[in-house]
Amino acid sequence: MGIRITDNAQFSSVIDNLFNIRKQYQDVMEKLASQKNINKISDDSLGITRVLGFKQTNQAIGQYQRNIENTNSWLSATEGKLNNADELLTEARALAVSQTTGTANADSRKIAAQKVQAIMDEMLSLANSKLGDRYLFAGSRSDVKPFESTESAPTIDAPVAGKENVYTGTVAESGPYTGTRNNAYVLKIVDGGLRSAATYKISDDGGETWGAVSAPADLDSPVDLGDGVKLTFAAGTFAENDLFYVNAYTAGYYKGNDGALNVSIKKDSSANYNITGAEAFTDNGGGSVDVFKALKSFKDALEGNSVDEISAAIGDMKTAQDQVNLCIAKCGSRANRMEMAKNNLSELQLNMTSLISATEDADIAELVTTFSMKEVALQAAYEVASRITSNSIINFLK
Repeated sequence: MGIRITDNAQFSSVIDNLFNIRKQYQDVMEKLASQKNINKISDDSLGITRVLGFKQTNQAIGQYQRNIENTNSWLSATEGKLNNADELLTEARALAVSQTTGTANADSRKIAAQKVQAIMDEMLSLANSKLGDRYLFAGSRSDVKPFESTESAPTIDAPVAGKENVYTGTVAESGPYTGTRNNAYVLKIVDGGLRSAATYKISDDGGETWGAVSAPADLDSPVDLGDGVKLTFAAGTFAENDLFYVNAYTAGYYKGNDGALNVSIKKDSSANYNITGAEAFTDNGGGSVDVFKALKSFKDALEGNSVDEISAAIGDMKTAQDQVNLCIAKCGSRANRMEMAKNNLSELQLNMTSLISATEDADIAELVTTFSMKEVALQAAYEVASRITSNSIINFLK
């Protein structure tokens, strides 16, 4: 038995074929216009997933590059201030040498003492330098002025409660502070409740690491945070995650800390970019001389006309210079690391851009050829459609 093809079936087949060819033609036109192989998910779902991943990587690279640019500004400013400090110490050292000669006398030394005071004032200004609204040499407490103009005894700040704390009772600090560096302590409530039931843990590095959880009722007695720092809590109700902060300082001029400022320079990798005031200007951050104490002693020796102490100041100034120059070298080393990371990121970004282009960009020559073929096919489809739609029984009667 033969199969009869109806007119309706013919029309449907022709129209479907026409729409299919026209869609292919429009797709090629769209790719020619955008010069992209992938303009929507249906074009290549796997390819567009890869492109999105590459673009996310590129965005992360851009953020790392901005981080490095910001740290380069910080390191450059820090190095400039330290170079200025070195120049001041050179001047102080030359002054000390001049005041140990036979031509120096009590009057010349009093005049020299005034010059040392001017050096101290300028050194203080350098040590309190800012980049934007952040102090360069304050450690991780970059919102706090790191150096005072007068030397202070070991001190403990009044405790500061966390903004979200439930506990509203009073907290008193006591000492004396016996630590060898400026430090930030944090007490965190683990289990809330009344003072006799609450438990806590302590951090002696500003919240970076934590000790063991206390036993219930330990808050009823003064809490020893370490290095002689104690907190005494009045009766009250505590909540989980209530926080209490205490800063403690050694004797001297420095009120910052030795906290590092770090920045992400690639995935799972960060770099330190700051020099603390402790390491540059004190004997508590790895150095061997407190610059301000040394300058003060030098000034006192000049005012007291003590030749032996003035002679000792020559060595102190040299040691202070070595300490500052070591920090200058650290700036250079860290800047070099940033430059290497920047170059690696630029190379990686170029690779990502190439991968995106290889996946996403169209071959224009191939598209032009395909476009021509689709255009011929579309014209043929229209011709076939026009002939079929013009057929009638009259054509077959002729």
